[in-house]
Amino acid sequence: MVSVVDESYQLGTFRDNEDSLRRLKSQAGIALDLEFDHLRQAGLAEGQRVLDVGCGPGIITTQIAIRTKPSRLLALDCNQISVNETREQLSVAGVDQAQVRQCNLYDDRLTDPGQFDFSYARLVFQHLSDPLGALRNIHRSLAIGGRLCICDIDDRWFGASPQPPELQSFLARVAKAQAARGGDRHVGSKLAHYLERAGYGDIRCSMLLVSTSLIGASAFCDLVFGYKMEVLPEAELEAARRELAIIQDSIESPGGWAGIGVFFVSAAKQ
Repeated sequence: MVSVVDESYQLGTFRDNEDSLRRLKSQAGIALDLEFDHLRQAGLAEGQRVLDVGCGPGIITTQIAIRTKPSRLLALDCNQISVNETREQLSVAGVDQAQVRQCNLYDDRLTDPGQFDFSYARLVFQHLSDPLGALRNIHRSLAIGGRLCICDIDDRWFGASPQPPELQSFLARVAKAQAARGGDRHVGSKLAHYLERAGYGDIRCSMLLVSTSLIGASAFCDLVFGYKMEVLPEAELEAARRELAIIQDSIESPGGWAGIGVFFVSAAKQ
């Protein structure tokens, strides 16, 4: 096993871990039908052998089990709290055939080679310091013709109207802080290039616009800004809170709007 664990997102290390877990569960439940439309376009189908990497609290793992009835389902996460939550979610849903294991994406023994038809990585790659290493390990786990779908963000595809100048300074502040932890707030538009470099083919891209029109202004702000505040160092919190108050007031004002593009990039093992 490898010893490297990225620090960009680890439950149990935040200022408010309970709120981080609540937000993570809420985030996973937003626009599920639209998310699964993108997953099916990427190649997810009934009865496959499915690998869910970076499963978090298991909301999506459980939905994959219920919606597609995979012949095999393995969920992996490097965080023990996430593993425990996933097991609980599956148990509550009556899913007893799925496997859940604590495992690091940088472990080249991630799974036995060629075991899976489809793999999903949801909001994982923004937290990885070595995305190519992780991609190669997932590639090894796929059968020939098997597909990986990555869902992730790029804050350069974040927009608001009206757009206060504080939005760009806030996003730049967060991008710098997450990069210091090994993460990348701009990973979404890089994913196709990474997949090509890691040896995948048949690369497909689509985008889901998550906006205040879709989920409401309050839910949008909770979803989009909560983690960003957690990643900032203590020395920047006061300035960031001032910026964020102005941004949220603008988004939640009459006529305010904001949205972010969520990338779905998939590719095949050839």
